[in-house]
Amino acid sequence: MRTRIARWLLPVLGLVASGCGRAPSPPGARHLVLVTIDTLRADRVGVYGGAVATPRLDRIAREGAWAAEASAHVPLTRPSHVSLFTGRLPAETGVRDNISPAVVPDTPLLAEILKRAGFQSAAFVSSVVLEASSGLNRGFDTYSASFEGTGDAQFLSSLQRRGDLTVADAIAWLEERRRDTPAARLHLWLHLYEPHDPYEPPEPYATRYAGRLYDGEVAYTDELVGRLDDAVARLGLRDETLLLVTSDHGEGLGEHGEALHGFFAYQTTLRVPLLVRGPGVRAGTRLTSTARLVDVFPTVLDLLGLPAPEQPRLSGASLATALRGEAPAAEPVTYAESLVPLLHFGWSDLRVVREGRWKYIQAPRSELFDLESDPGERTNLAATQPARAEAMRRVLAGFLDAERRAAPANAGAVPPELLEKLGALGYVGGAAPAETATPGADPKDRIEDFRFANDAIRNGLLLLHAKDYAASAARFEAVLRRGISSFEIHFYLARALVGLRRAREAVPHFEEATRRQPAHVSAWEGLAEGRALTGDMPGAIEALRQGQTPLPREARLRLAEARLLLDLGRRPEARRAFEAALPLAPKNGRARSQLGELLREMGEVEAAIARQREAVEVEPTSAYCWNSLGMTLGGNARLAEAEQAFREAWRLDDKDHRHAFNLGLALVRQGRPQEARPFLEKALEINPAFAPARDELRALKPSAQR
Repeated sequence: MRTRIARWLLPVLGLVASGCGRAPSPPGARHLVLVTIDTLRADRVGVYGGAVATPRLDRIAREGAWAAEASAHVPLTRPSHVSLFTGRLPAETGVRDNISPAVVPDTPLLAEILKRAGFQSAAFVSSVVLEASSGLNRGFDTYSASFEGTGDAQFLSSLQRRGDLTVADAIAWLEERRRDTPAARLHLWLHLYEPHDPYEPPEPYATRYAGRLYDGEVAYTDELVGRLDDAVARLGLRDETLLLVTSDHGEGLGEHGEALHGFFAYQTTLRVPLLVRGPGVRAGTRLTSTARLVDVFPTVLDLLGLPAPEQPRLSGASLATALRGEAPAAEPVTYAESLVPLLHFGWSDLRVVREGRWKYIQAPRSELFDLESDPGERTNLAATQPARAEAMRRVLAGFLDAERRAAPANAGAVPPELLEKLGALGYVGGAAPAETATPGADPKDRIEDFRFANDAIRNGLLLLHAKDYAASAARFEAVLRRGISSFEIHFYLARALVGLRRAREAVPHFEEATRRQPAHVSAWEGLAEGRALTGDMPGAIEALRQGQTPLPREARLRLAEARLLLDLGRRPEARRAFEAALPLAPKNGRARSQLGELLREMGEVEAAIARQREAVEVEPTSAYCWNSLGMTLGGNARLAEAEQAFREAWRLDDKDHRHAFNLGLALVRQGRPQEARPFLEKALEINPAFAPARDELRALKPSAQR
């Protein structure tokens, strides 16, 4: 055992860089098509013995190779994809969960390397988890991330995309490239969100798999992969294309009490399929050693005939030799983790090492499993095989020591809108450990609390977006009564209470949210709003100013302060706040227009016009900015210039009665009543209660008769 442990520790401590420092193999595949299928368990695929009909995936395995055992490193979408596209473990990239800040630029991505090698690259993703804020867009010429799925609530429609739409876009891109640049090397990444919860397979799969809707989505996804594969063949790309299909993680489906994924680290959510076909891959090959998602990065580069980067050192190893059938791959040490229990509930984290059949999970009650005789991980052997458990614990300690020495430069606030979207998809959030009644608890003892909290947060957010504030607040209050307290629970409860016009009750929850997440701009904005609604204007201004300490580059807080000061009539202070905000918001035309309006009210007309001209320069499609400029010009007898500004505002937005009225009025003041009449009439048509338009039309009648 001691010899094997020593061999395990080499890659852990970074003394050997797998896949680096040797000459690349001769060029093989010309193109790359990489498909990641969200939430696909390996044991649902036919070639893995699954009971779901997956003929297209099985065909890829027969025509190429497949890994009998392949493992993710985190049972979550974003960190898994980051490991896949960097060849590095989560601790090395700093991306540990779905709300981690973007992968940092000094970590090379697969798409960036292929771009430098001359590839034309496109990505088509189906979940907001992988939107551009993930950082995975780097290196792609096209990064399509528009979401219009069919979730169980309207809010979900902006969070995910139907697979058939994503596949259609990917095929259209391939067709365009073959037509316009037939000699180019192509790199396509397709991400399918099926079979992620909620399970909503179309017919005939919904009927065929009634009562097994997850399996129905797996079968439908197989069809979608087949559509793409058929297009690759139809376009004459098949023989030169490396096709790799895998998943980011599996799904719990009730085993071990886990309904979905992201909490435990059992094989139900860590074991994934890995299928590879194309030049350099011997047909019918079955990899017997464990493949890891970090191995994909060096393997793809090897099969494309490209060298892996020398820095940073990779945690993955190329499987190309084994895929060629030249020699079996050595059994690696596989590391995995789940930090969700710690980061989001204050319970213990879960850390995993595996070699071959043996798997060790470190927890308050650690577990050791023989996956060959016990693939369902039902019998914990830690007590009956203490020497093996201790040896594997020491191997894991090598990973954790290396993690402590690593310092990935991955910092920054999570975009507030992303946090909310992920919550609606069922992912809890928060950048710091939550406080619970049972800190450090074993996740095995808290699975019911996790399911309750996760469901309550998700449903509470959907209800919040549906403006059912009472039901939403009830969900979050129920979690607090359970003894679980986190940033998002306090923040979203506060928002629901504001919706119920119970601002005084909301303020303490906003205050708690800012304490837990001082880098969350919306929490400070909410606190200011809550205090303002209770009449505490000084407290509202104080909240916005306090938030500027942890968020010194956040323009939103300074602009909110400026507008609040403006409402209070404190013009000089408002001016200073606007002027402090503008360098932080170089593309914000509205803020420049509002500062211009303030300067106009303070009698500084030329300075006002200068700011408003800046506004239309930085935001030329803003009808508001053009109208604001026209108001200042028209109010200072520069009617011809005002007319042009109002015409632009009307062109950009012909549904706003003010734009029509202001243009008509500018024409009247220039002595052109007949030209003015249609615009004044249009203003009245849009808003029949708008008295100024009616008055101007009445004033036009005598002159029109003359």
